[in-house]
Formats: sequence, C-alpha cells, structure tokens
Amino acid sequence: MGKNSIIDNQAVSNIVFYPRKTPIPTNLAPNIHSLQLKITKSITIGGIFFQKDENLPTVLLFHGNGEIALDYIYSARLFFECGVNLVVVDFRGYGFSTGEPYYTSLIADAMPIYSKLKKWMDARGFIDTIFVLGRSLGSVCASEIGANNPKELKGIIFESGFASIYNLMTQLFRVKSSQISPSSLNKYSNDFRVRKFNKPVLIIHGSSDMIIPHSEAILLYKNIPENVEKKLVTIEGAGHNDIINYKKEYFSALEEFMNKYRV
Repeated sequence: MGKNSIIDNQAVSNIVFYPRKTPIPTNLAPNIHSLQLKITKSITIGGIFFQKDENLPTVLLFHGNGEIALDYIYSARLFFECGVNLVVVDFRGYGFSTGEPYYTSLIADAMPIYSKLKKWMDARGFIDTIFVLGRSLGSVCASEIGANNPKELKGIIFESGFASIYNLMTQLFRVKSSQISPSSLNKYSNDFRVRKFNKPVLIIHGSSDMIIPHSEAILLYKNIPENVEKKLVTIEGAGHNDIINYKKEYFSALEEFMNKYRV
C-alpha cells in the first residue's frame, strides 16, 4: 500500500505518533528473546518474545501509541497464566525498530511482521497456533492480518481499538482537511478491513474510555460479518490506559476466547 498524501504527511505523523526509542536489550532472562525482524531492505522491526512453552499458542501483540515492547516485561506473566507465549512488536521508529512511523506503514508492515515471526517460531519448534491482539493504535495491524486470514491464525483480539480512521483523525487527533472524509479514508479504516474476516474475533473495551470511546468497539463489532464468531466484552469502569488493571475481567475474557479457538 502506497503512502496517502493526507494521513501520511509529516505534520499528521507528528500529531499521531509518540515514538520512544530504546537500545537493543541485553542481559534478558533465558525465556525472553529480543527479535529483529527484517521486513524490507531498509526496515527492521524490533520485538520481545516472552516464552512460556513451545507447545503453547502464541499471542502476537501490537501495542498502543506511546508504548514499546519492553513495557510488557511487567505483564507478560499474566499472559503466561492464560497458557500462551507472548510476543510484542514495535512500530517503525519505536523501541529498537528502524525507520519512521506513518499511518499506512502500520498496514504495510503487518503481514511481513507476521510472516517473519512465523518463520522465527518455526525454526525454534513452536507450534503453529497464533492469535493476534491489537491494542489501541495496534488495532490497525491486527485488522490487516485478520483481513488476510492466514491459515494458522486462530483468532483476532481488539483491545481498546478503534473502528473508523475518520473518527480517529478528526475527533482524537483533530486533523482537519477538506480532503478528509469517511469515503476518502474508507480503505484505510478498520471497520472496512474487518469485513474480510473469517476467523473468530474478541473485542475488549472499557466503558469509560475517554480516548477511543466504546462506540468504536460497537462499530467494529457491527462490521464483522455475521457468519464470523464474535464477542464484545465491555469492562465496566475501565478507561483506555488502565483496562489491563481490571485483571479478572480482562484476562478471563482472553483465556476463555483462546481456550475455545486454540485447536
């Protein structure tokens, strides 16, 4: 997918993205691996693989804005308790990934990241069972992978994600342009991409999310085809950045979903 002159220009990218850089980590625990996934000649994506067991499913998590993969070193054990490995990858320009982020790079990079990760897992004997989780801005990557329906993908999870890029740009980031309309941005939007899904979907969203409102979760849910198994879990009182603190509600929903579709 080529760049879009409106949503990918530098001024918009400066508003949308909040990258944090970090050196490639060293002295990690034996079950924590740093990844460097070369997805193009010039772009290498960094990530952290938190290994529980090669015979368990793996969750590929695309994090939210302002986060980096290393942040999940504190919550990986909660995913382990759900019986999965966790791998978190950074966007371009975040963590120890190279390049600079722009909106359509989230879409363009998603499947190459998935493919390179799968090769890395295959080479190390991990089973072919993957779930993709997109949190907040990472929902763009999750929707692109889900739209491609790779065979080993067991399900897609949206957490605090958005549906409409038009709503995201105009309401959250306050980007204004005569060239921005729902129709002009349609093909870049999650609510458009999820219409191609044929794998099960779980949507988790806080009722008190003031950054990406709960109405976006409803819009996502409505656009997923009716013949696809889908579930919307609303966590009462949860906001955008504290939703994972509602551990019982959040992780019980994850565990139930992954146990149901892991086979």
